[in-house]
Amino acid sequence: MKPPKLTEIQKRRLKVLEPKLKVAISNRDFSTAKALVVDLQNLLKPTGHFTRLIQSKNRLYELALEIDELNTAIRGLKSNRAVVNSNTRLYLEATSLLAICYLRQEEIELAKPLIKEVLTNDTVIKSARTRKQFRLEIIDRFNQETALYSLKNKDKEEFTKEELQEQVGKILMSQNESEIYTTLGKSVPQHTKYLLFEVHQYSLKQLPSAERLALPSPEEKIKDKEVGLTVFQSAKRVIYNSLCDKESEIYKVWYTNGMEIILSKGYISSAVLSCFNNIGIGMKLLSASIVALILKFGLEIYCVKNKPSDLMELRGK
Repeated sequence: MKPPKLTEIQKRRLKVLEPKLKVAISNRDFSTAKALVVDLQNLLKPTGHFTRLIQSKNRLYELALEIDELNTAIRGLKSNRAVVNSNTRLYLEATSLLAICYLRQEEIELAKPLIKEVLTNDTVIKSARTRKQFRLEIIDRFNQETALYSLKNKDKEEFTKEELQEQVGKILMSQNESEIYTTLGKSVPQHTKYLLFEVHQYSLKQLPSAERLALPSPEEKIKDKEVGLTVFQSAKRVIYNSLCDKESEIYKVWYTNGMEIILSKGYISSAVLSCFNNIGIGMKLLSASIVALILKFGLEIYCVKNKPSDLMELRGK
């Protein structure tokens, strides 16, 4: 049974609460976002407007995932999946996000049935072209999550910002862009390549043959350059805000004083080192290769081309 039409009071409150929630999520302010979702729940639940409520809850738990509150995200996403129809986009989103939570925990076997649900559902996205595009993008996302978070607390090295900058200089002087991707891939531990092979192979098995053949094979996916590309793309989820947010120190210095100051002070190396340390990634050659690629592109181009998309954006494509 469809819920009744929203009352005028509900409409007025939604015009206030939903934009505030969007801002809180953009600012990664989880406590404010959580309070706003409670207000939305009190507003929408009594009249049975669950679809609109779950949309907001999915966004809240995606934020929880991004700030590494994985247990909160897992509990919430499980709850969302339990109360919405399995043939809805809300269910598809919650399932995809829950799979990502498990990939970040290296719980591959828990992620697999969720990956299968996402990739074999032909009902939610009606357009074959849009469905194919979504699958390509979500497989990329699964691969990136597997690659990045399997690097946590593995083969950690002790090195300073100065040592990192020295390594960056050597790479920039001796390698082109393609070679840097290969160097980056070579710096990745075999453990990560094994997991990437497993997740990519499993994802491909869920696709129709025509879609499967359009993607790299698992063997190709773990070649050094391909791994380097995957890790570089995954790194944006950790470093983008520190480099590109208009309120970040680097962005303000770059906007005011130009790129020369950024380079001379080693701001980018410092930011990447700090972001990776925060999640437990400490590999000098890997970090140096990523910094070198950012410098090859230039900060402005990097920020334009590498803004992370969230899963709620993918569904609307």
